[in-house]
Amino acid sequence: MKPELFNSLKNYKKSNLINDLLAGLMVAIIALPLSIALGIQSVPETVSSNGIQFGIITAIVAGFFISALGGSRFQIGGPTAAFVVILYSYIANPDIGILGLALAGIMAGVLLILMGVLRVGSIMKFFPYPIVIGFTTGIGVTLLVGQIKDLCGFDSHGTEAIEKIISYFESIRTFDLATFLVGLVGLACVIIIPKINKKIPSAFVALILCTLISLLLNNFADTSIVTIGSKYGEIKAGFFPINLSSISSVKFSALIVPAIVIAFLCAIESLLSATVAGGMTNTTFNSNQELVGQGVANIFSSLLGGLPATGAIARTAAGIENGAKSPLTGVFHSLFVLIMYFALMGVMQYIPLCVFSAILISVAINMSRFKLFGKLCAFGVRDSIILIATCALTIIFDLTYGVLGGVAITLIANIKHIKKGLKMETDAIDGEKVIKLKGSATFINASKLTDYIASELEYVEKITLDMSALDSIDETALEKLAVLNKKIKLQKKELKISNASERVSARIDKFLPVL
Repeated sequence: MKPELFNSLKNYKKSNLINDLLAGLMVAIIALPLSIALGIQSVPETVSSNGIQFGIITAIVAGFFISALGGSRFQIGGPTAAFVVILYSYIANPDIGILGLALAGIMAGVLLILMGVLRVGSIMKFFPYPIVIGFTTGIGVTLLVGQIKDLCGFDSHGTEAIEKIISYFESIRTFDLATFLVGLVGLACVIIIPKINKKIPSAFVALILCTLISLLLNNFADTSIVTIGSKYGEIKAGFFPINLSSISSVKFSALIVPAIVIAFLCAIESLLSATVAGGMTNTTFNSNQELVGQGVANIFSSLLGGLPATGAIARTAAGIENGAKSPLTGVFHSLFVLIMYFALMGVMQYIPLCVFSAILISVAINMSRFKLFGKLCAFGVRDSIILIATCALTIIFDLTYGVLGGVAITLIANIKHIKKGLKMETDAIDGEKVIKLKGSATFINASKLTDYIASELEYVEKITLDMSALDSIDETALEKLAVLNKKIKLQKKELKISNASERVSARIDKFLPVL
C-alpha cells in the first residue's frame, strides 16, 4: 500500500499546481466556518470554552494527514456533522471528558490503522445500505434539533434529542426575535446561494453578512444577539497538546466503546465520501490505505487538541468542482485554514452564534436525505423496518444502539435470502453477453455481483442481466448496481436488465430513480 499523494506526484504537471492551490483555497473558505460551527456544537460549553479552536485544529491537522496519507486522490477531511452528536455526549460524560475523548481518538486511530493493514476496508462494502441511511438520517435529525437553541436564542439545556425538544418548550419565553431573524438571513444564504452558483462559498457569505447585521443591531437597536465574544470572551489561536497530568483519573474501561464507535463511523463516512468522489471523477481509491490515513489523522488530531475526523463529502465535492487534481488540494486547504486561524481570530469575537446554527441546519438537512429516506420506506416491508428502526434507535438513544439494532434486525430478516445465496453464469446469446442471476441478491453478495459485472465489461460494450431466476433483491444490491451503472455510462458502455419478475421489477423501478 502507498498513499495516493505519492502516486499522484509521479506524473504531476506544473500546470496542475495552480488548480490545486485555488481549489484548496476555496475549500478552506468553506471549511473555516463549518469547522467553527462543528467545534462549538461538539463541545459542551460547561466543559470547555475551546470548542472553536478544537474544530479549526481538526481541519488543519486531520485535513493535512487525510490528504497526505490517504488512499483517495480527492478526499478532503476534517470535523464532520456525523460526529457532533456522539462527541457532545462523550465530552459531557464525566467519565470521559476532554482528556478521555482525546485518548479514545488515539485508540480509534490505532484501530483504523490496524483495519487498513489487515485489509478490513474491503469488508466494509458488505455493510447494509438501509443501516447506513438509517443512522445517517438519525444523526442528521438529532443535529437539526440541536440547532434550534442558538437559532432562536433559547436559554435551554439537555444533551439528548428528546430532552432538548422538551427543554425548548419549557424555555419558549426566552425566544429572541432579533437572533432568530439574523439566523434566518444566514439560513437563506446557505440554502439559496448554492442554487444560484455552487462555487460561491455560501457559509462564508452568511458569516460575513450576519456578522455585519448583528453589529448594527447590537450597537444601534439595543439588541443582545449572542456572539462568540459575548459568550466565550477573547478567543486566542493556538494548539492544545494533550495533557496527561490527570491521566490517573481516566477510566479506560469507559473509553472502549467510544473508541470503537469513532473508528467505525470514521471508516463508514470516509469510505462513503471517497466512493462519492470516485463516482464524480470516474476514478478508484484504495480503501485500506484510506483507513490508514484516517487513523494517522485521528491520532495526530487528538494529540494536538483536535477532535475525531473523517472524510467530508461536501468539502471533497467542493474540491472537485473547483478543479482539484491531486491530494495536494487537501494539503493546501489545511495550510490555508492554518493561516486564517492565526490571522482572523481577532475579528471572530463579533460573529453571532445563530449563523453557525443556520449553517448546520443546512448541513443537517442535506445529511438527513429525507427524500431518499421516504422513498426507501416505500421500498418494501423488510428493508423499511431496518431503515426506520436504525433511525429511531439512533435518535432516541445513540449511534451504537442504532447500528447494533439495525444489524440484528437485518440478519434476522434476511436469513432466508442469505441462505439462498447468488449464482452468476455468463453466456453469449445472439452475439451478446448475458449474465444469468439465480437466488437472492443481498448485502452479503452485492459487491461480488458488481465486481463480476465490472470484470466482464472490460471486454465488451454491453451486458444484459437476466433476472428470470432471481427471487429477490435488496436495497444494498440495488444501490451498488446504481453506482456501477453510473460508472458504466461514463465509460460509454451499457448495462441492461431483462426478464425480472414482477416483484423484482417493482423494486428496481422504485429504487433506481432515487439515485
